[in-house]
Amino acid sequence: MKAFFRILMFSLAAMMGIAAPALAEPAETPALQYARQGWTAEDRQVFYTTSQGSHMMPYAWFKALRRLDADAPFGGDHLQRYGYLGNDKSAANPEALPVGFVIDGDAASGFLGMTCAACHTAEIAYQTGAVTQRLRIDGAPATADFQLFLTELSAAAKATLQDSNRFQQFARAVLGSRFSLARADALKTDFAGWADQFGAFMDKSLPASPWGPGRLDAFGMIFNRVAGKDLGIDANFKVADAPVSYPFLWNASRQDRTQWNGGVPNGLFINALGRNTGEVFGVFADFSPRKLPAAPLVDYSRNSVKFAGLQHLEEKIAILKPPPWPFALKQDLVDRGQGLFAQYCSGCHAEKPLPHDRWLTPVNAVGTDPKAFSGAGRSSQSGVLAGALSPNPPASTLANPALTVDILATAVVGALIDEAFPLPPRLANPNGGVWQAIRKDQLELLQISQNADSALLLLDPAARANLKAHIAERLANMFRLPAPDQAPAYESRVLHGIWATAPYLHNGSVPNLWELLTPPAQRKPSFMVGSKTYDPVNVGYVTDSSPYKDGTLVVGASAAPGNSNSGHDYGTALSDDDRWALIEYLKQL
Repeated sequence: MKAFFRILMFSLAAMMGIAAPALAEPAETPALQYARQGWTAEDRQVFYTTSQGSHMMPYAWFKALRRLDADAPFGGDHLQRYGYLGNDKSAANPEALPVGFVIDGDAASGFLGMTCAACHTAEIAYQTGAVTQRLRIDGAPATADFQLFLTELSAAAKATLQDSNRFQQFARAVLGSRFSLARADALKTDFAGWADQFGAFMDKSLPASPWGPGRLDAFGMIFNRVAGKDLGIDANFKVADAPVSYPFLWNASRQDRTQWNGGVPNGLFINALGRNTGEVFGVFADFSPRKLPAAPLVDYSRNSVKFAGLQHLEEKIAILKPPPWPFALKQDLVDRGQGLFAQYCSGCHAEKPLPHDRWLTPVNAVGTDPKAFSGAGRSSQSGVLAGALSPNPPASTLANPALTVDILATAVVGALIDEAFPLPPRLANPNGGVWQAIRKDQLELLQISQNADSALLLLDPAARANLKAHIAERLANMFRLPAPDQAPAYESRVLHGIWATAPYLHNGSVPNLWELLTPPAQRKPSFMVGSKTYDPVNVGYVTDSSPYKDGTLVVGASAAPGNSNSGHDYGTALSDDDRWALIEYLKQL
């Protein structure tokens, strides 16, 4: 009988499209399950634990920091109170940090940082009988509250400096057997320097109306890091108040352009490195460009970006598959919904094949909230980058002031080119992440097999110049809006796995697919966010509860700019029966 039960549980997991755990005695609390997305356990840990060069703060300081609301270490609950996901202790994760939190270096002297997994890994909870099941979905939007984490981390740091008893406890934990009053005073000076700059950045960047769980103003924060903090120009700061949802990652490598506003050319690994270098600049990478005497040259090498780590992560994302719907389907509705999808959705969301196994990604104006689109049009002072060679357009020099997207593109492409083709006396690292990407892209860039010896590209001046020109061409106009003078437009992606990506629209203002197919005026004016409990009927998370005190998102007529649930008025005239049929079809994409 026991053997029969074990086989039955394995078979049910397979039928639901869930990666079944190894056969074992049934436990009262079921083990975490993983959606079948083509990754091994090793692939998953690479995604969760590979450093990309993010340096939020020295890890020893983070480990010693204590919460303000409880007598406990700040990270003692593995940051689960902010919605981040647990990851067991292992050789790759010796401190048992949450998914997407890593140490760049060792625990004693390294830096706590983040990777894309922190924001692009989800977990849903659902009931089977009286038992709560948990399903991990890699590459899906997280429900974590990033702003709450940043705010409370900054507040804990300030309190540690202001309270002598709290600081003494902190100093003894950091210094251990090396503790002395002199060392504690030196530590306080160093910690105050970090806390002041971290707190000042958050004070200038975070909006009074919080992003809420599952959202952030990614470009606003990246712009403030690069144009504000890294260039040292206070006037370049602006409040990051145009929040968007975290986009899903599966099939991202197949798009011909990415980002919500479609502003990043895509398709090659070198494109992905550029996109992700901008991302790590935004999540606490060190970056200190300096102008060289021979204008327009700039030294971009003083950065902490781990290009090899970024490349490794992107190679994993490239093989990640959409998660299959884990519940039963009504095939008659699926069949009926297929025709409705072809009629109402395929113009924007069907696969539109391009060469090299890619898809055209339309960027369409559908009446949705314009704030994230308009934010890309801001300008900033260029500082030390003024007059530097810029990719926007190629072979131009950066104006002062300039579009902030052009400042970011100049910094990103400059860092990539500097890593691949460093100025003498530095030598290129043929095993570095940029060269790993180049080798993967050689066939398309230069019609050279990726298995061919790349020594010629490193050593021959003409070959190097030709390669640099091809890379510059593919990185041209990075971060620029495809049609800046037209109505606010956002990317229209292929919808495989769309069931796992709620809430919907670019700003996460529509809670589920049923609401998305409802006329905008009839959509809920507010709903609760942050729950991991899944609603398989309406296809999204439940909206009547939240683990967060401020978990209500206002999206209707009284919504703050950036939060509106207007637009995307497609399929909204369907009958209820047709809507349910279309939703059933969308579930299984």
